[in-house]
Amino acid sequence: MIDYIRQNKTCLPAVAVITVLLVGLIWLLGIRTPGYTVYINGKNEFAIKHKADLAKAINGIERVKEKICSQDLELATQVECKKGLVSRAGLLSPDEAQKKLAAVLEFKVPGAAIMVNGKAVAYVESKASANSLLEKLKKEYGQPEAGEKVVDVSFAEKVSVKEEKIPAKRLMSADKAFDLICTGTSNPEKYIVKEGDNLWLIARRNDMYVADIVKANRLTTENLQLEQELILVKSKPYINVVTQVEGEKIEQIPFQTEVLVDKNFPRSIRVKTEGQNGEKHIVYKASKRNGLIEKTDIIEEKILKQAVNKVIVKGTQVTMVASRGGGGSGSLDWPTYGPITQYFKGSAHTGVDIGGKTGQAIRAADSGYVSFAGYQGGYGKFVIVNHGNGIVTRYAHCSSINVSTGQKVGKGETIAALGSTGRSSGPHLHFEVLVNGSFTNPLNSLR
Repeated sequence: MIDYIRQNKTCLPAVAVITVLLVGLIWLLGIRTPGYTVYINGKNEFAIKHKADLAKAINGIERVKEKICSQDLELATQVECKKGLVSRAGLLSPDEAQKKLAAVLEFKVPGAAIMVNGKAVAYVESKASANSLLEKLKKEYGQPEAGEKVVDVSFAEKVSVKEEKIPAKRLMSADKAFDLICTGTSNPEKYIVKEGDNLWLIARRNDMYVADIVKANRLTTENLQLEQELILVKSKPYINVVTQVEGEKIEQIPFQTEVLVDKNFPRSIRVKTEGQNGEKHIVYKASKRNGLIEKTDIIEEKILKQAVNKVIVKGTQVTMVASRGGGGSGSLDWPTYGPITQYFKGSAHTGVDIGGKTGQAIRAADSGYVSFAGYQGGYGKFVIVNHGNGIVTRYAHCSSINVSTGQKVGKGETIAALGSTGRSSGPHLHFEVLVNGSFTNPLNSLR
């Protein structure tokens, strides 16, 4: 052999090249093999030996999903395969390939998208289901109160239904779609009711509105059960229902308080005449948003029974203090009607919170002058009334203000509307009483 090579030196380069090629081919075939590279949405995912295995795997997955949803599916994922040499180590068996595909393939189904201002927010199985959901939304928020009739119910947003093929995994039940549209989230936080809980405390701890908790959980009562599960959401509805109503009702006319001075008994104080509220019949039009009043216009008002003033007789040396009523008239009237949802706790809570509906009247607890009317940080829209004798009352979180700084107000006069501005966890009035600059418990002053 050596003699042959010596005699054929010119063949040496060709022999070397052939030898290298043979060694390289043996090495290449050892780690790579003919097969198909599979691309999912343009990305190299894995390799298979036979192209038929890919089609078989896709068809198997599709049949399983069609059986689950009981309707024909359409592949929504782009799947391609290219023939060539593939890595033996990365080659998947038919079963492995099907498992890999099942995790990434998406299928489309016939359905309907609920569109809000041109954007799809929820997908349901059909146009009929979507329309039924929208009618349910109008019915839930369009219910009139006693003495009212509905004039019109509409959506604040541009809402439509669009039939189209949609990804199967985005299809949701009508109930889930309804909750999503009402709350603005599909994955709300949950809370388990503990001993001593009530809706107001839960709302305050979670910086929420009581109304949001009631709506999200479809509550018909505020009575909670131990271990009851509540959905906690800060409601940001995708669709808002605007309802126009006409109505009539009987409202109370708060009585005024008069103070007479008796020089003959300088240190005495007595009630000469007890006050009695009057009544009036009003006809009104109102606009509501998701069941809450946004605006009310009084169309007609008729007095049914005049209020009878309360008359207090006091001596010349009697100074009215909060413990005996607070203010020039001798007593503080309740500024609005509703349950106490948070009590006075000194510096921890400097007033009482009175629950109510947005828009209901807030009245001056006593006569005096307005020393402040405007917006003030966490208090939101805020009114301060100075009643003289060191007595000041303060009204926070108003939705609107009816008075201005420096204005004189009478006892029972409407000065603002109840709301939830500033740092507030729901519609209520935060009512404070100060005596000579110090916070006192308003319940010691209210009659």
